[in-house]
Amino acid sequence: MVPSSVRRDVLSWFGPAGQEWLDGLPKTVWSLTRQWSLRLDGPPYGGGSHSYVVPVRRRNGERAVLKVPVRDAENAAEPTALHCYRGEGAVLLHEYDPATGAMLMEQAVPGNRLKSTRFFGHKTPEAAWRRIDIACGLYRRLWRPADLPEGYPELPKATDMIDRWRRAYTEADAETRRRVGEARLKAALERCDALEDQPELGIGNRDTHLGNIVSAEREPWLVIDPKPCLAERAFDGGYLLFTHQLHGPHSGAELLAAVADGLGADARRVKDWALLRFTEHLAGTAEDRHLDLASEAMRHLEEA
Repeated sequence: MVPSSVRRDVLSWFGPAGQEWLDGLPKTVWSLTRQWSLRLDGPPYGGGSHSYVVPVRRRNGERAVLKVPVRDAENAAEPTALHCYRGEGAVLLHEYDPATGAMLMEQAVPGNRLKSTRFFGHKTPEAAWRRIDIACGLYRRLWRPADLPEGYPELPKATDMIDRWRRAYTEADAETRRRVGEARLKAALERCDALEDQPELGIGNRDTHLGNIVSAEREPWLVIDPKPCLAERAFDGGYLLFTHQLHGPHSGAELLAAVADGLGADARRVKDWALLRFTEHLAGTAEDRHLDLASEAMRHLEEA
């Protein structure tokens, strides 16, 4: 059975193609369990967006996770990143099926998410700093030169995102200009130019948030669900800083310094990547209430 949240998102995002994926999923899962000698070991995990993820047992009884995604531009290279990580700070990739994009991965046990308030003193400021420190340490370890394996998807490039943003903000419609503001659109185009030429490139991650870091036994914390991108170190800080600036409890210059130092990246470039993420967020936010909150959070970062 597909969790209702996954079914809803797949149909909403992919339409008829999503329905086709859902219709073929039982056969796909059956085929993969035969191919990799697996047996299902519980109900599928809920809370995802557009992947079917279920616990399994391998032939030797080892626990693992089978993940069957609806492939798109963001997630297609996940197996590439996991292969390159080799389990160093991220879950191990056991098998990859190029035909479906399916992955057989290590099961992180107990698998509690780092964002949970049960860790380090619940909602105290000290707890929040510790979570940020753990996240930065992991993403700093995982950034590495891209030694792409044969038969795996290529990594998208951060410069492709810059090109997309440049086109969108140069040709922004009236609603986008209202949501973002003329001054911020101009600043975003300047940041695109500033970030065009990047220093040393490696495997970055465009989805660096605390929900994608889980507790484990092999290492205390492991990254799951990477959205890899060929990018500089500062790129990883963009989403991480954006998320914490938007949702707190820390913000401003102190948060920027913590993320940049934790990643070993240039603070100015981390800030620029985060502000471009904020610009993208504002452009896609329809409700004025959410728009006002995001705009205020962005202002605090602009002033940092």
